[in-house]
Amino acid sequence: MQEKLFFELLQVALDVRPQLDVAPSAQEWAKMMGMAREQALVGVCFAGVKKLERSGQLVNLPSSLKMQWLAMAMQIQRQNEVVDRCCSELSNRLRESGYDSCLLKGQGLACLYEQVGGLGSLRQSGDIDMWMLAEPEVALDWARKTGQLESFDYHHANVRLFPDVEVELHYRPSVSRNLMRNARLQHWFRECGKEHIVNNESLGCHVPDWTFNVVLSLNHIFWHLMYEGVGLRQLMDFYFVLKSCPEKFHVKKNVLELLRRFHLLRFAGAVMWVEREVLGLCEEDMLCEPDERLGSLLLDEIMRAGNFGHHDDRLNGARSGGRVKLMWRWMKHSMRLFRHYPEDVLWTPVGIVYISMWRRVRTCV
Repeated sequence: MQEKLFFELLQVALDVRPQLDVAPSAQEWAKMMGMAREQALVGVCFAGVKKLERSGQLVNLPSSLKMQWLAMAMQIQRQNEVVDRCCSELSNRLRESGYDSCLLKGQGLACLYEQVGGLGSLRQSGDIDMWMLAEPEVALDWARKTGQLESFDYHHANVRLFPDVEVELHYRPSVSRNLMRNARLQHWFRECGKEHIVNNESLGCHVPDWTFNVVLSLNHIFWHLMYEGVGLRQLMDFYFVLKSCPEKFHVKKNVLELLRRFHLLRFAGAVMWVEREVLGLCEEDMLCEPDERLGSLLLDEIMRAGNFGHHDDRLNGARSGGRVKLMWRWMKHSMRLFRHYPEDVLWTPVGIVYISMWRRVRTCV
């Protein structure tokens, strides 16, 4: 019942439904606030609260809880302004150094939230994921020259360029521990990626087009499902990607061929089921037929793990204790999905070793 109310609140925020089926009690409102925090959807849920207020359905919402929600929403809006400004500054800095770049995920997807008026500023921001269109060695050399390189791996470098916003400088937009999928992804990013970026005037930088966003988002969600935990904010992001498709038939046909090549089409069916059941995605916006069996599994994982798996008790201690312990916990955690995604589970130890060795070699140089 509690999850049902929470899902309905999300649908109210998205203008999918006008109000909740029943008015929550004070205790249910508190639990919904807790779920919103776990899923990093406090701002979006507050938009739903404001819409319910206009419809007169805010009975039983304690005033103290409402004020707390309001304060958190205002903080989210202020942080989005800061991150937007940093995105533009970073893009300009790379351009001045002679490199093209593309803002991945995050603030670029927040712009898509404006399909529902005002939601863009209420998406909880994270770090900046900026793809520098250069070879990894070139990107790492640029990062070192800033004097702010903190760490790096096969995927990206962590560079402390701003005091209050973390930056991940990507030289690979997305990766996979399934090395066969990874090879195909990297070939596509390298050969076709630049064709699929467009200028975003409001942000002052380039962002992926619809096709790129579908591939990037699905692979990113699948990675988090396998290893770290996936939350509803990532599914909310993908909801707006799906809603923004410009030419539904022609573009969808092309992207489905890509998802088949990357072996992500089956997982896409699971995501479609969650998008429909939780967020009310309509049939015309779906990529493929929903898969209830895999979708139910995905939703269970989402509600158990929370945003990026931070609330998953199965991962207690997994982020501390050294790299060997972390790798072991990754492999152990992925085994829960063996029956559903055996190929990816079997690739996991090989992928971990390969990606770890890539970094180790470059650390020693």
